Amino acid sequence: MRQHVVWFYQFIDPGLFPEDIIADYFRSVAPWGVSAFYWLGAKVGLTPLVLAKLLPLPLGLIATVFFFFTTLELIPIPFAAWLSTLIFNQHLWLNDDLVTATPRAFVYPLFSAFLYFLVRRLLLPMLVAIALLGLFFPQMMLVALAILGIRLMQGTWANGRLRLQLTFQGQPWRYALLGLLVATMVVVPFALNLSDYGSAVTAEQMRSQLEYQAQGRNAYFGVHPLSFVLHGSSGLRIPVFPSIIWAGFALPLLIRNKRFCSSHIIQAITPKIRLLLDLTLASFILYFAAHALLLRLHFPSRYLYHSWRFILAIASGIVLAALGEMGWRWWQKWRSPLSRILLRLIIMPLILVLLLVPLWPPLVFAFQGWVQGETPDIYAYLAKQPTDTLVASLAPEADNIPAFTLLSTWTGREFSLPHHPQYYTVVRQRTADLLQALYSSDLRDIQRLIDRTGIDFFLIETDAFESRYLDQDWLLHSSLQPQVKEIMEQLESGAGRAIASHIPTCAVASTKQYALLDSTCLTNQMN
Repeated sequence: MRQHVVWFYQFIDPGLFPEDIIADYFRSVAPWGVSAFYWLGAKVGLTPLVLAKLLPLPLGLIATVFFFFTTLELIPIPFAAWLSTLIFNQHLWLNDDLVTATPRAFVYPLFSAFLYFLVRRLLLPMLVAIALLGLFFPQMMLVALAILGIRLMQGTWANGRLRLQLTFQGQPWRYALLGLLVATMVVVPFALNLSDYGSAVTAEQMRSQLEYQAQGRNAYFGVHPLSFVLHGSSGLRIPVFPSIIWAGFALPLLIRNKRFCSSHIIQAITPKIRLLLDLTLASFILYFAAHALLLRLHFPSRYLYHSWRFILAIASGIVLAALGEMGWRWWQKWRSPLSRILLRLIIMPLILVLLLVPLWPPLVFAFQGWVQGETPDIYAYLAKQPTDTLVASLAPEADNIPAFTLLSTWTGREFSLPHHPQYYTVVRQRTADLLQALYSSDLRDIQRLIDRTGIDFFLIETDAFESRYLDQDWLLHSSLQPQVKEIMEQLESGAGRAIASHIPTCAVASTKQYALLDSTCLTNQMN
C-alpha cells in the first residue's frame, strides 16, 4: 500500500507530492485499471486508504463466488467445491495480496471469473475478463492467453488419463485469436506508458548489481540453490500455510489409484478437470520464459505464486472430499468402540484445527503483513506542514511518512526498487548524498545538502550513529556498499557524528526512538 496506493491522493489534491520522482514513478507503473478505480473512488469522496480498506471484502466475495462455481464445473459435488473454496479463502486472507487492495488484490476475482467463463464457454464475458486482467494485472493476463493457446490441444479423458492432441476445430482457435487481439489492444498502450522511465533493467545489469545478489533488496543471483528454486522472486513460491493445501498434489495419484477410482468423488470428476493441467502448464511456460527473458516479463515467481492458489485449492478440496468419503466407508464398515474413539479424539479435533486455526486473529494479522506506524506524534506534527515539505531519513519510518503525513520523503527502502535504471539512478544518488551528509564530521555537508535539495526535516533514529545501524539490505547490500562500509568504519572510530550534537537543540518533535530535526535550525546552528 505504501508503494502503490498512497500516491493516488493526488486525485484528491493535485498539489500533493509536488515534483516527487517517487510518486511519479509508482503512479506511472500502476496498471491503468487500478489507477482508474482509485480515481473513481476519489470522485465519489473515498480517499485511497479508505477505499483500500473497503475493497478486500467485495473482491474476496466475487472471487469466492466465481471460484466455487468454477469448481462445480470440474466436479459437480457441492461438498468438494465448498472444501476447495474454503481452502482458497484461507489462503486469500492469510496473505498480503487481497487485503492490500493493490494490483495483486484484483487478480483473484478477475482470474476466477476468467476460469469460470472459460469452462462455461462464454466467449464475450471471457474476453472482458481478459481485458480486465490486462488493465489490473497484466502478468495473469499472459497466463490466461497461454491457457487459450494450450487448449488448442484437444483433450480426451478415459480410464483416469488425459490425452492431448492438436485440434483444428474452430472454437479453440476463435477463443485464442480473439483473446490475443483483446490482450494486444489492452497491453500496448500500457507498455508505451512505461517509456517515461525507460526500459527495465537487463539480466546483464542485474548480475553486476548487489541489489540482485544474495542478501540484497531484490535477491535473485547468488542465493542458495534450494532457495532459488523455492523462494523469492525466482522460486516456485508454493503456498506454505495453511499446509492442508498441499493435499492437492495427491490428486493425480488418487485419480490413477484403482482403490480410489471406485470413489464416488473421483468418478464425479468431469473432463473439464483438464483446466488444472492447462493452468499448470501455462504458468510453468511463462515461469521459464520469465527466467529466460529477465526482467522483460517481470520476476518469474509472479506466474506461479497466484496460480498455485487456484490449482492446489481446487485439487486439495477434491482430495479431501475423496479421503473423507473413503474414511466414512471405512467407519461404516468397521464401526466399533475403537473407531468411535478415533473419530472423537483424532479426526474431529483435526478438522476443528484445520478450520479454526486460520481464523485466529493474531495469526491473520501476522500473515497479512501489516506495518504499524511507530511515531504518531511526529506524523501529527508533519501533517500540519505545507504540502511541499520534504523529509529525509534512512530510518524504516521514512517508508511511512507519505502514508501518514501526505508529504514527500527523500528516499526509503520501500521506494528503492532497482528495476528501472532511469528511476533508480536518481534514488540511489539521493541515498548516497544523504549518507554523506548525515555521517559527515563537517556540518557544512548538511548545509550544502539542504541548499541543493530543499529538505525541510531530517528524521533521525536514536541508534543511527552505531555502525550496525547501516546493516540494512538496501544500504549495505547495494551499489552503495563501499560508501556504507567506509561510514561504518568511521562510526566505529567515533567519527562522522557532526549532526548528532545538534539533535537536542533542533528536534521539533521526538519520541523515545526518533527525533525530527528542523533544517532551518541546523542552518542557524552552523551560522
